[in-house]
Amino acid sequence: MTGIAYARDHEVVQRLRPEPMTEAEIAAQAGIDPVEFDIFKHKMHMIALEGKETTMKLGASTAMRWGDVAFGIFTRQGDLSVCATGIYHHAVLGQLPLKYVVKHWVDEPSVGVKDGDSFFYNDPFYAGVHNADMGLAVPVFYKGELMCFIAAAVHTGEAGGTEPGGTCNTAKTKYDEGLLVPPIKIGENYQLREDILNMLAAMTRDPRTMILDIKARLAAARIAQRRVLEVIEEKGPEFFIGGLRRILTQTGEAAKRRVAELNDGIYRQPRFLDTVGTESGLTKINLTMIKQGDRIIMDFENTSPLVEGRPINSFFQGILGLSCVYYCGWLFHDLPANNGLLEAIDWRFPEDAMVNAKGDASTSLAPLVQTCFTQGIFLTGARMTYSYDSSRAVAAWFSGFAIPTFGGINQFGEGIADITPEINATGCGARPDMDGVEAAGAFFATMSDCSDVEATESDRPFLYTFRNLFNNSYGHGKQRGGCGVGFGLIVHDTNRFMLGSMGGGSRFPTTLGLFGGYAVPPVFVQTVHDSNIKTLLADGHTPLPHDLSEVFTADNPEAGVKETLDVNMVVRPFNDGDTYYVAVGGGGGYGDPLERDPVSVLADLRNNRVSHWAAANIYKIAYDPETLRFDAEGTEALRKAARAKRLARAKPYGAFVKDWSKLSPPADALRYYGTWPNPRDGMQPIVQLRAA
Repeated sequence: MTGIAYARDHEVVQRLRPEPMTEAEIAAQAGIDPVEFDIFKHKMHMIALEGKETTMKLGASTAMRWGDVAFGIFTRQGDLSVCATGIYHHAVLGQLPLKYVVKHWVDEPSVGVKDGDSFFYNDPFYAGVHNADMGLAVPVFYKGELMCFIAAAVHTGEAGGTEPGGTCNTAKTKYDEGLLVPPIKIGENYQLREDILNMLAAMTRDPRTMILDIKARLAAARIAQRRVLEVIEEKGPEFFIGGLRRILTQTGEAAKRRVAELNDGIYRQPRFLDTVGTESGLTKINLTMIKQGDRIIMDFENTSPLVEGRPINSFFQGILGLSCVYYCGWLFHDLPANNGLLEAIDWRFPEDAMVNAKGDASTSLAPLVQTCFTQGIFLTGARMTYSYDSSRAVAAWFSGFAIPTFGGINQFGEGIADITPEINATGCGARPDMDGVEAAGAFFATMSDCSDVEATESDRPFLYTFRNLFNNSYGHGKQRGGCGVGFGLIVHDTNRFMLGSMGGGSRFPTTLGLFGGYAVPPVFVQTVHDSNIKTLLADGHTPLPHDLSEVFTADNPEAGVKETLDVNMVVRPFNDGDTYYVAVGGGGGYGDPLERDPVSVLADLRNNRVSHWAAANIYKIAYDPETLRFDAEGTEALRKAARAKRLARAKPYGAFVKDWSKLSPPADALRYYGTWPNPRDGMQPIVQLRAA
């Protein structure tokens, strides 16, 4: 083994950009016809898309079945050239495990990389997010020569940590998180090694799902391998090697041209989290976007320090991965999703920061840290791109998570552990010319699905009491965000079950609006133990809540031990008949709510998308609550009075800053923050990990 033995390799994770071109790649460029290249590029994408769809159809975990999948074709140096995905952060993270394989195993006699091999990995130090994101890769050989790698990365909902469901709110170090596997060979000669599969199965609460997901990744990779070999046979190995490299090169050049067209400037957005895992606590992620020429620099100076003994940290590579949710989906939406995009991006991370985890620090809740940052990049990105293309300067999707995690024995007596799929039903952010899409998906997996309730109920010990759009779950504005989904679960036919939740934003909103639009309301969980819900269902005569708003009305007939909890909730026992209620948020609002067309507000009232309170107090429209007959003059008067009230409380910016600077959160909320208001005061100076 070359490099650092028996420890994490800090050099290889710096190699996020494409590797230098090899002599073979350079020589191949002259023989690539532009028309043939376009056909090749399309064919490779179709191969990757088939691999993604196959992975979804064969998998067992919630995320694999409903689209949390990235499937890619990589150069033989490990760079991602072609990607079919609904989850963009793997577009710049998938290459790290393969560059590790190339660096450490290709020339290692005891391991090697041969035709028919397969490699597994889930250590977030290389995969970048958290250890529930697991990958499998196969090398592709043609006449004895390594041509490329093919890999699938998917969230498998159980990793064997101290809590079920793939995230551990109670984790204090990485040793509480469960499986942490650097790239390891698990198959040879086109066969998986049963001894290693048996080991992996023994380390998780849901061995069936673990093994089926591994085999699904491998089956899809082998299908793609056959397709790739057909292309190589037709076009020749030189064309194939050169073609993969040209995709990367063209992507990088196009990304730099796009950035060069934007106005130079500095765009700042501090973001805050309200949880550190098992307790509330304020932390800050400070993003400064500096656009210079054909480069964007992301600077994280003045971010809260590493949170020791808590899981609310992220590796820097995970932050860069989540940045590509914005870059791939919005700024570079018409370019291939590969790590060539990073030719236009530079980054600066401070040492000892929660966005630059080191040592044995836990990163189990890294997705929450990363999504908090991503909300910041939506806001800075919108300001940066507005003058270039205002149609893509949009409010953020819901970015706080609200994911029920679970584990235990299901209704068939089988061990299970996973998450529910409703994170894939959040609202899209409002746009300059229209509202956000209702229940659009997950911002990080925009082509994912939230399953049919019947599919979830078929092998999970749940009965849904309802699942539908939750009004007022979005940010208000001239254009409002799309609604998120609210739902209720009854634990069914088991008394050996645990439920929890992963997320943030119960103390204050995690998803802000844009250009005067309102934030998404906080989210929380309600549980009812010893509920009478099954008795009421059996009776059949008592009206039960049909949506989440009715759960909290005074005439809700459900009785039991009710508890309201933060959305970041440690797993706890649930028995047959206990209930669980939560909402995934909607999208942020865009523009001043006082500018919203009253016709749209009235339409939302008719469709139960907005409350009468919000129509009167936020949108300031006058109407008859019974008939919804609109009063134009009354509305104009209400809005004029609201604007006058705003002006009356206005003050010069300097006076505002002076008063604001006197304020501070309570000391117990700042335990993990660092120095208020600038977390890094008195700490180590910034260290730039890549040259800008």
